[in-house]
Amino acid sequence: MFHPLRVTGIERLTDDSVTVTFDVPAPLRETYRFAAGQHLAVRRFVDGSEIRRTYSVCDPAPGPEGPESLRVGVRLVEGGEFSVFAHKELAVGDLVDVMPPTGRFVLDPRPGYFAAVVGGSGITPVLSHIATVLGREPAARFCLVRSDRSAASTMFLEEIADLKDRYPDRLQLVNVLSREDQQAGLPSGRLDQERLTALLPALLPVAAVDGWYLCGPFGLVRGAEQALRGLGVDRSRIHQEIFHVEEDGPVTGPRPNPGPGRQHGRRDARRTRGELAVRGR
Repeated sequence: MFHPLRVTGIERLTDDSVTVTFDVPAPLRETYRFAAGQHLAVRRFVDGSEIRRTYSVCDPAPGPEGPESLRVGVRLVEGGEFSVFAHKELAVGDLVDVMPPTGRFVLDPRPGYFAAVVGGSGITPVLSHIATVLGREPAARFCLVRSDRSAASTMFLEEIADLKDRYPDRLQLVNVLSREDQQAGLPSGRLDQERLTALLPALLPVAAVDGWYLCGPFGLVRGAEQALRGLGVDRSRIHQEIFHVEEDGPVTGPRPNPGPGRQHGRRDARRTRGELAVRGR
């Protein structure tokens, strides 16, 4: 069931991404309680036609009382019927129909060693994973390997840096830029299966990781899964969420989930982080 929620904030992250914050009235807070990594659907009507899109909640999971607000990240998609609206027309004070959060790409706080490989706006649900598990579980550790086109296109850069400052001994960050050279760190280029197979064992004890969370473009998620399986990681420890499809692997709709997580293919009618025609997630 959709409920109209009021927009209380729109913040620009990069040239092509924003966060949108919705107020959650007290009577609906239990309804909108979410687990780290879940998503919500929004809808609008254009010329009498209903348009639905889904976005992951990027805040830490709330307590049993539920959230006072919900914040999602929206990356601009050329021709996207909701993302263009969110970037150019949506304003603070507007009402948007929002469905309660759902989804299985979740990480419940518990002791353990967790890791994520993300690309682009695939950071959105993983930001919630990291903030929730490290904030609630002192015995948890997290390694984040993220790939972005350039520093300027990197979503939530400051928030991830703040988490690193807060948990310097428990959060490991590895940044790779695919289209821009870095002064320090790893060489630029795509994170494909071959590169991840060599990189991951050099970063952390792969076999000791309790849960792997893969999120982003189809090619990256597929390559990361194949690299992990080749390194001996059991399928039950690999959780997936596909945010959009690259040139090398088009998918025209939600795909069957090969593991405990879930996949989504999109581009507007498929999905590019944030954009989805009919949500499979």
